[in-house]
Amino acid sequence: MRLRLWDIPTGAGKHAPMIDVHTHLHPPRLFAAIRRWFAERSPWALEHQPTDPHEVARVMREHGVEKFVFCSYAHKAGMARELNGWLAQTARDLGPGAFALATVHLDDPDPAGDMRAALADGCIGLKVHENVQKLPLDDPRFGPVLDAVAAAEGFVLVHVGAIPWSDETNDGPRRIAGVLTRHPTLRIVVAHFGVPDSERYLDLAAREPRLFLDTTMVFARESPMHRALDREAIARGAGQILYGTDWPNVPHAYDAELRALQALDLDPAVLRAITSENARGLSPALAS
Repeated sequence: MRLRLWDIPTGAGKHAPMIDVHTHLHPPRLFAAIRRWFAERSPWALEHQPTDPHEVARVMREHGVEKFVFCSYAHKAGMARELNGWLAQTARDLGPGAFALATVHLDDPDPAGDMRAALADGCIGLKVHENVQKLPLDDPRFGPVLDAVAAAEGFVLVHVGAIPWSDETNDGPRRIAGVLTRHPTLRIVVAHFGVPDSERYLDLAAREPRLFLDTTMVFARESPMHRALDREAIARGAGQILYGTDWPNVPHAYDAELRALQALDLDPAVLRAITSENARGLSPALAS
């Protein structure tokens, strides 16, 4: 479903229950390793943020989140299957409203089989972090994996390039456009509003209803990834912008992203579309 600004009902109400399409949960040992990496190699202060899945979910739900999508990533071969099992089980443990994205590694014997198994176990799509995994989404080996995601009406959430550590994306918009062309029913969400290529992604999204951008860490003024974006840019892509936060791996409060969106003084219908309604068209699992 493609929702454009002029398709949003003018009577769309005040703030509605939200859907956060970009959060992180990891098994305890992996989460601890990730936090050590940030502590040793970045200025981000994350030690005060929760890591227990139930605590992470509690904070979101207290801020009005009805549904959230969470992910992890296999940064090396040999771990995707076990990690996917943990992700799917954690979604079940957290109860209604929690949805997991699977991970694959292309150096494993059967990444497409791993993807299908994860989808059968309840995952609703795939997360790819190009920089962490050293796997570009346009790698031809992803082809059968992406076919499996599309066949299940899932979606791909992709962190393109090396942001925030570098603005190098290896011509990300061109590569993502190629993936969409090769997989004509696949839906793709580009994380972090496609920074530093936001304008090019907005142009592409205007022609391609299966491309979405999430707000993760780009709008929040407290964020080290904050970029100045005006209301005109938001209006251009209003029907294909999704609310995402990267919670809990953020050095600011959970609601910083929402407060920044509210400060733009958007039409209430547009804000509702971004924070909840657009995501319902992303996946059947999020539609109800």
